[in-house]
Amino acid sequence: MPAASVEYFAEDGVAFAPTAVNGKRYWASRTDFPGTLIWQPIFAFVSGAGELGYTTGVWELKKANEPSLGFGHYVTIWAKSRAEKWKIALDVGTENSQPREPPPNLEILPPDIAQQLRDDAHRNLRKAEDKFTGAARNDIGKAIIDSATDDIRVYRDKSFPAVGLVSVKLMLGSEHEQVTFESAGSKVSSSGDLSYSYGNYSEKHGNVTERGIYVMIWRANMNGDWKLALNLQKKLPPKS
Repeated sequence: MPAASVEYFAEDGVAFAPTAVNGKRYWASRTDFPGTLIWQPIFAFVSGAGELGYTTGVWELKKANEPSLGFGHYVTIWAKSRAEKWKIALDVGTENSQPREPPPNLEILPPDIAQQLRDDAHRNLRKAEDKFTGAARNDIGKAIIDSATDDIRVYRDKSFPAVGLVSVKLMLGSEHEQVTFESAGSKVSSSGDLSYSYGNYSEKHGNVTERGIYVMIWRANMNGDWKLALNLQKKLPPKS
């Protein structure tokens, strides 16, 4: 895993350890990786311009002749380099218990045919993000649901992902906390139909504030409206 990551991460690719760090440098420093990481993609989407995309799937950490060390799901954002090679722009994962069923077959979602002009795409995306972040300050669950695509994916650590609006409503039915987001980076495809952002969030629970990292992926539909396709929030360990 360390050697593969050093080769495939972009020079400015982002990993989380547990906050955002340079992925190539982080994996180059890892000499204590405990086993073999086995992973399988179950969903993929690429922008209309074909230079930005993301995959999600399952992972399992194994060590020879021993029980599996862990299970979970990953989200990887890919971008084409100047040399026209796909490189990892961002990689993040969540943990969950051992699945009872094998992972589903790979689903590839084609992009919408319509593409936006760059200025229009950025302007419309900013409006959608501003509306979302404003709503999240009052009720994070409602903000996600109101902004979601029909096939939205929501990831929380120690839980299996929720896929689709029905499942997401069940997962977030009790999430009404006030959440603020602080972006650390973002990118929009040249075709104006795919965008991602990442950074830190803070969530209020009464007098207690929980902090963590987030990754969000937005997709634009044929009308040029941006919808939230993926939301991942992962708590940071408490400071010692």
